[in-house]
Amino acid sequence: MPRQFLRRVLPHPANLKKQWFLRPFRALLHDPALWATHRRNVLRALALGIFISFIPFPIHTALAGITALYLRLNVPVAIVASWLSNPITFGPMYYGAYQLGAAVLGSPAAASRSEFSMEPLQALLGEIWPPLLVGCLIAGTTLSLATYWILNRLWIRQVRRRFQRRRDVAGQDRQA
Repeated sequence: MPRQFLRRVLPHPANLKKQWFLRPFRALLHDPALWATHRRNVLRALALGIFISFIPFPIHTALAGITALYLRLNVPVAIVASWLSNPITFGPMYYGAYQLGAAVLGSPAAASRSEFSMEPLQALLGEIWPPLLVGCLIAGTTLSLATYWILNRLWIRQVRRRFQRRRDVAGQDRQA
């Protein structure tokens, strides 16, 4: 069962509330919805974290936590999902998002330059930002919605199987 797995893997709320870095948010962390492992709450938090991971700024964890607090979603799931963008994955993620944005906007890909100086770098950043932001928005939205939909179907299927097994066992007990 996904809920049992999440309860086993996620930290206990009481342990998190004791952490020094969460003191400013201690009054907000008493809401049970922030720790709920219900299907909708968890999947929405996961989709939020994945979407936030595509924001090309280095504030994913804080933004995911604050947004999950505001939307009353499962905070640990949103934070962990925002770690999709990490030092190993951010290069391919943002390059793919840039290529997608350049294709959508119809702009040519920026030429790579071998020399390093600030003026060409500033010009290159001016060329890169619009396609990168559009690509990140499209990729983040698409991946978060697809993840929500696929995992929702898998979660429902697993719950139905569990109930079917329970029904089968109860039927066997009545026959015996």
